[in-house]
Amino acid sequence: MKVYGKCKNCKQEIPYRTAAYTRVEFAMKDGETKKLTCKNCQEKNDFKVDQLYAKPSKTAQLMAGLIFLIGTPLLWLLINPIFASSKNNYVVYIIGGFMLVPVIAFAIINKQDQARVSNFNRRKLKGRVHNL
Repeated sequence: MKVYGKCKNCKQEIPYRTAAYTRVEFAMKDGETKKLTCKNCQEKNDFKVDQLYAKPSKTAQLMAGLIFLIGTPLLWLLINPIFASSKNNYVVYIIGGFMLVPVIAFAIINKQDQARVSNFNRRKLKGRVHNL
């Protein structure tokens, strides 16, 4: 997942790739502060974990789109001969249901990516302290 911080000098986004899906994981793997260098102005910026934010991955959206765009016609080419030769409507309905596989894969990939981004951005590492 990519997390971003804003450069304090030029306000450009600075990306950083991490395997962590939450701020707590990020702090455990990469530390509570991260030093990132802006590619625009070459200034080094220190970011606390709570100053970083995640955005939806373009790679995940691209993969989901490719599965949808390639999978639907491919399934149609594979299933079309069965449609033509079948006289049983139930077979047609069952095979037609397989056409939903690329749509379902597209939806699952997008939903998981949105959940990761939302989970990272919603929960802060150092929140309000409660007296219990």
